[in-house]
Amino acid sequence: MARPEIKDDRREQILDAFEQCVARYGLEGATLGKTAECAGLARPLIRHNVGNKEDLQDALVQRFLLRSKTAMEELVSSLPAENRLDALLDVLFEPRGANPQLVLVFNALSAAAPGDPALAKQLQQWLTDFIEHLEAEVQRSFPRAPADRIEAVAVGLSGIYFNVEALYPIGINARFTASSKAAAKLLLSVLETRND
Repeated sequence: MARPEIKDDRREQILDAFEQCVARYGLEGATLGKTAECAGLARPLIRHNVGNKEDLQDALVQRFLLRSKTAMEELVSSLPAENRLDALLDVLFEPRGANPQLVLVFNALSAAAPGDPALAKQLQQWLTDFIEHLEAEVQRSFPRAPADRIEAVAVGLSGIYFNVEALYPIGINARFTASSKAAAKLLLSVLETRND
């Protein structure tokens, strides 16, 4: 029997390969055979270490959600005490921080969501969590702003950010990214006007 750490390493190797296949071929096209080929393993080892394609998809989704949650928590905890929103926008709109493969994986998962209510629910919760983090940061910087405006601005920021993220795989230019960041700052500026 394989040692637990070897089995864990093998599982990660398989999930890495499946992620690459999903990014390249979409969820439907990422077969066990292609995953095995990409991982450099025999197909029975895929089944032995992770399971069937449904098991691979579940594991990929859980890993994606956990990585996203961890990355957001680390980002929020790394923000400085002053000028937190500026620092957050710097990170969100930094092309070198983008991972085009994960963008393609998310696109494949969201394309599959209409036919998979459980997946759709997980991705909706993921989006809700992301927006709530943005709302918390906006609220912290604009404590007197009305809750409905904070929510609207956070949703708008997420829309601008996800638009830029979705376009990274096609190689958008720095001007587009800079203009998107400027649009995010303009959106935040509506909260600077007090409605007393």
